[in-house]
Amino acid sequence: MKNKNLYLGILATASMTIMASCSGEGEVIDDNVIVDTDTVEENNTHLEVEYAVPTPNELFEIVKLQGGEQEVGLVNPLENRENYVETKEKALAFGVYSADLAYMSCFGIGTEFLKYMKVIEEMGDELGISGAFDEDLMERIENNEGDSDSLFAISNETYYDSYLYLEENGKGVELSLIMGAGYIESLYIICNLVDGYSDDNPVIEKIGDQKLVLENLLDFISTYGDDESVQELTNDLISLQEVFEVTMDFEESGTNVDNNEGKIVLSGGGNFAMNEQALTDITAKVTELRNNIIN
Repeated sequence: MKNKNLYLGILATASMTIMASCSGEGEVIDDNVIVDTDTVEENNTHLEVEYAVPTPNELFEIVKLQGGEQEVGLVNPLENRENYVETKEKALAFGVYSADLAYMSCFGIGTEFLKYMKVIEEMGDELGISGAFDEDLMERIENNEGDSDSLFAISNETYYDSYLYLEENGKGVELSLIMGAGYIESLYIICNLVDGYSDDNPVIEKIGDQKLVLENLLDFISTYGDDESVQELTNDLISLQEVFEVTMDFEESGTNVDNNEGKIVLSGGGNFAMNEQALTDITAKVTELRNNIIN
């Protein structure tokens, strides 16, 4: 992946880019960049950067811990499944349903979990990624149907296994579409979990953090930008990125450089903060993009 490793983790505020010169000097583009000093090449001309994009499961768990509450009717209805015929449509829908599955498992909506998992498995088979699904997966789900923690773990495992399978089998286009749609669906759900604006709402703050997650995602899928379907999704995500940048408040800050267990952490340079108009505009835009995918 052009010397870039994408790690699925919970570092939702990780930055997208760092530029390193031969002298070792760097330019901080956004809040947090983690550089693994063990991967610096001998000629000191390259630093390997960890790009962190959270899985939908981890993102919903964070929101739940910060006070988010379950809302019914936010997931994509299974009846829409028959509308997805082309490979692009299936990959996007796979990403949406994966995010829905994560939401249901995290917030204890267990009654529909098995139905959604079966649809995801069917679509995975149609996309050529059936190898990502354990043969005993459905049995495990049925045996843990009333255990939200177990279903959450299974959902997270399935998402990660699908990601690895796609990456290892040269299906970067499908992976890009799945991750992009999963991001859109996750953000759509989170925005609609907010009941009114307040400056101290931690869920709203988490929505603001998704600006940097989006930058990470765009950098990753740009690797497959020559594909028309990926380019179309990229343009949609850029239009969302513009809403973040135009409506959020930029607050400047100093730059700090720390060494944490062999990793250089560059932080500061300023950050974007949410406001009421930003929440309204981001919610409207992500709803538009989400509806274009599922309808």
